[in-house]
Amino acid sequence: MEPRGTIIEETHLYTPQAMTADTPTLAEAVTATEARLDKILGSDCTINIHHRLNDSLIHTILTVDAKKFREELRYRHEEVLEHSYIPGFLLLLAECGGQPIGIVYGYDKPENGFFLDTLASIVERKGIGHTLATLIVVHAVNTGHSHVTLYTEEQDEKGRQLRKFYEKMGFVYLGTEPRKGDVMKLQISPEKVRELYSRYIEKI
Repeated sequence: MEPRGTIIEETHLYTPQAMTADTPTLAEAVTATEARLDKILGSDCTINIHHRLNDSLIHTILTVDAKKFREELRYRHEEVLEHSYIPGFLLLLAECGGQPIGIVYGYDKPENGFFLDTLASIVERKGIGHTLATLIVVHAVNTGHSHVTLYTEEQDEKGRQLRKFYEKMGFVYLGTEPRKGDVMKLQISPEKVRELYSRYIEKI
């Protein structure tokens, strides 16, 4: 079964350790996620995959940013565009009924890492954030990355425990960088991907 969302292909270099026979591909994970979202939200949902941005996609990202992040954490148009030029850029846009319900994007980092820059789910307490983050991990292992890193904070202004959100997935807190936040890192492997895939994508 093919994903319903738009997939814009990009060639990556794979390392021999990147995948095993039972490691899901990103396309397989997207298809399973669309089915999961359909059941959870009772609507026709799609995950669109983009490696490049246009004005419409940037507008969507900024709109979601404005709804989910306080002002000092929001990106400007130029910043989002600049991120899209970084090698390995990937945006996953979740939509239900034609409306965005969540975004996650990131890009390559030195030393074989993938940086999860932005994760936001407009629909809360449905597990969508963990599901979108898992898709990034699936992508990272498929493209031969050894780890995923991100910046967050222990708790946001609404009391949401953000560091615990990622620790639940296996991310480890490495310390806090001034003006950037708490540094989190997930060492990835096919086994870790299968664990997260089972927990956050396959399980309804």
